[in-house]
Amino acid sequence: MKLPPSIIQRNILVDVPDDYGSYLYKFTDTKHPLQAPYIGIKKDKLPEHGGKFYWGSSENEEFNLLVQGNEPRFIYEILDLRKRADYNYLQLKEYRMLKKYPNIRTNTATYNLSYGIPPVPANGMVSEEFLEWYHEMKDSGIWTSKQDESIKYLLDMNTVQIRYEDDPNFVKHLTAEIIKVGGNTSEMNAVLIFEGIGEKFGFDKGTDVIVGSRHGLQAAKKAGSLGMKTIRVPNEVLEDKSEHFLRTLASNDNFAGDIPLRYIPTKEDGAKFLVSLYDAHGIEPTSDIAKHQLDITYGFKTKKKSDAIDMAVTDIKMKKKGNTKWKYWTKDELEDIKRTKTIDDQLAMYMSSGMYDYRKIMIELYNDATLKKRTTIWVYIHHPSTKWKETWKLENSDYEKQLKWMFGDRFKIEFKQLESEIDDTTKY
Repeated sequence: MKLPPSIIQRNILVDVPDDYGSYLYKFTDTKHPLQAPYIGIKKDKLPEHGGKFYWGSSENEEFNLLVQGNEPRFIYEILDLRKRADYNYLQLKEYRMLKKYPNIRTNTATYNLSYGIPPVPANGMVSEEFLEWYHEMKDSGIWTSKQDESIKYLLDMNTVQIRYEDDPNFVKHLTAEIIKVGGNTSEMNAVLIFEGIGEKFGFDKGTDVIVGSRHGLQAAKKAGSLGMKTIRVPNEVLEDKSEHFLRTLASNDNFAGDIPLRYIPTKEDGAKFLVSLYDAHGIEPTSDIAKHQLDITYGFKTKKKSDAIDMAVTDIKMKKKGNTKWKYWTKDELEDIKRTKTIDDQLAMYMSSGMYDYRKIMIELYNDATLKKRTTIWVYIHHPSTKWKETWKLENSDYEKQLKWMFGDRFKIEFKQLESEIDDTTKY
């Protein structure tokens, strides 16, 4: 086989199986003071077995110029040959070989500029290893735009709601911060864009999708900013990943990092993630696998994790019923009930069944300026999940007996359970 002028020799260091369809290769620069290598993988056969001629696809311009030059300096070696179906094995092997080079993008001991793409585990879910690689790539700046992209252009792009819902108060806070610095967006998270995977989210095939920094983008518009930095994750990283995998990457991006103006994920975000995991893989939110996925994606502490799991279990039950969803009462709705149901002789209050405490009733009575007029107390109970609704059914009568013992005939105290299941005409 005729070799390029820059390659001194080519060696195959392993036996060649008949059914191989991918290979791991290495260039070694014999004239580099550190004998710097370039390591890569290819999904194909070697040229002598019907494959295409291939001498790497490096983004390192210095290396490419040397390979394409006339000076003999490289030894080219085939280190491993695997079936096409075992390409993931070579991805992992390449990744682990390159991990020995710290700060690889600026490390002169190798011509590689990145650690390669680690494989997705057999179960198709995100691993710590993949997330570590993903953030190393993002932090390296290799995917970050050199110039700000137009806010107007970005607002016209497809966007996906990764979180449970947008937070108007957070947008308001970000807008105020941007205005303080004259519209400068350099302290904002870059807008995260997944390239060429629109069809996975229901958009046109091959289109780009904004999956992160929606709050920041809305705030920049309100502040009159003209542009924002973007991080564009290339299609080659994403094209073979599932929708849930992509949502996990985007969710983790919202959680990870130490950015001053950063959105803090909520239990609702965690519940939405767990429902997506159940839809994609049939994994119950209470399982160890689901809890681990929640840990590496959001890093929730114990209480928030428990609440997210309860919400997810509830939402999955509602989906199985069909056209039904759980009613999560907002503070404004509960305050409105308290205000309208409190009349001359009647005091109204509300409490979550998951946070019931008789002392809260006593505090309401203590703070009531017209207590002498009250004869009736209505305690409106809202249920944060099916688990707490079931618990309430078991313990409700004990709570009533306790209050009867405490207050006797002075007050008539009644628990009134708020509606917990409502019709659902929207997609989760």
